[in-house]
Amino acid sequence: MSTPLEPTPTPESGKEIAADRTASSAMVWAIGPAFLGVAVWLMGSTPGTQIPTTKPATIASADITPGPMRRPLSDAARANVNGTAHACSECHKLFTPSQGEKHALLQHKEIELKHGMNARCLNCHDGANRDMLVLHDGTLVTFGQTPRLCSQCHGTVYRDWQRGMHGKTMGSWDVRSGNQKRLACNECHDPHSPKYLPQRLLPGPNTLRMGEQDHADEPEERHTPLRRWSQPASEHPLPKEKDPADHADPLGDKERTP
Repeated sequence: MSTPLEPTPTPESGKEIAADRTASSAMVWAIGPAFLGVAVWLMGSTPGTQIPTTKPATIASADITPGPMRRPLSDAARANVNGTAHACSECHKLFTPSQGEKHALLQHKEIELKHGMNARCLNCHDGANRDMLVLHDGTLVTFGQTPRLCSQCHGTVYRDWQRGMHGKTMGSWDVRSGNQKRLACNECHDPHSPKYLPQRLLPGPNTLRMGEQDHADEPEERHTPLRRWSQPASEHPLPKEKDPADHADPLGDKERTP
């Protein structure tokens, strides 16, 4: 059986192979300059814009409250009377509380009762044992169980507080870590007057991704982060510098406690 003979290359076929290799090499070497040219074209055709680089606000550590906003009474409730700490029952056992309308206080004159329909002390404090709080059904609870007392009227807020949507969480976001602490209602709110007083707001975040937060005069589609600065400077002028007096403390030097 005879073996087929390979075709003998001719000068013409060798020239064709060499030409193909030369063309392939030229295409490979042309890819780099082509990409470079596209990059230069993109850089030159992109409309110019001015991105604001405002100086970051400096916040004093004294202006930050990392813990509770107020120190409420603990389970062993004690009040200062004439500079001396006493249990509530030590004084209140000496007289019978008034069951009628409000009257001028002889003690605790710093208390201002502004809590909606809770116009009487005995709505929350037990009349017989002033060291305890009382629920609507007569159940006595300690001062450390204040959220349970508040939940009777503020049910939806209490559920939000249980799930971490309302209030302040400290220690850890992981409920399984054992380090999480949910501040109680009266650690942020004064139970006698729970509405916050006006407070001086600290500067908010202002990054290039967020941009200037004043969108009052912009169409809705321009609120997308980063898109705000993607237009030519002529179409998007820089915001004017704000006067520092706009951030003045409405309370002046008064203490910022709820």
